[in-house]
Amino acid sequence: MTEDDLLAQLDETPVAGTTQARNPLVWIPVFLALFALLGLLAWGLIRDQQGGASSFSTNDGPAAVAVLSRPASEFSGPLYTPFNGKNEFRLSDYRGKVVVVNFWASWCPPCREEAPILEQTWRKYQNDDVVLIGVDIWDTEQDARAYMAEFGITFPNLIDKRGSIAVEYGVTGIPETYFITPDGMINRKVIGAISRPLLEQNIADARQSSEAMR
Repeated sequence: MTEDDLLAQLDETPVAGTTQARNPLVWIPVFLALFALLGLLAWGLIRDQQGGASSFSTNDGPAAVAVLSRPASEFSGPLYTPFNGKNEFRLSDYRGKVVVVNFWASWCPPCREEAPILEQTWRKYQNDDVVLIGVDIWDTEQDARAYMAEFGITFPNLIDKRGSIAVEYGVTGIPETYFITPDGMINRKVIGAISRPLLEQNIADARQSSEAMR
């Protein structure tokens, strides 16, 4: 029952002093509707507080590569730590560079496997027209910061608490890593924990794909 339905039910409630109002049984549907609405509101609040982790799976199997060819949707959001003097990351600010977008969460075991690889690769390529942006989804700030400290992560990480960016990009589980060419096209997606050779090969492919289109 929706809130509008509940209000309609209340409008039909007998007026005090009438025969119907003196009969306690007529109030039962009203109370049931009220309890149902309160239950739904409480469930939604608990789900938001938990971050929704239970609604998203982890990609535990071997890494798989999907070939894509579609424009990368614009996204932006707050960062855990400033990057290039900014507290917010906006994808369009890095047009002309290869952008690697990695979706992760602190509660994801395969994300932990690839975290050191991502950091090592970032340190190698960060001055070579490559940007690695992590997107932390359905997580708590405390857990995410502890995770980044544990692995010594220095590349920028965006906060996507409700997973809206993940939904926009079609993420079905984590980790997933998207490779965006300098001209703004997604040309690869890696599903599962990524290896360093696979990460570097897809960076090279994204760069070459953009050059081939010129």
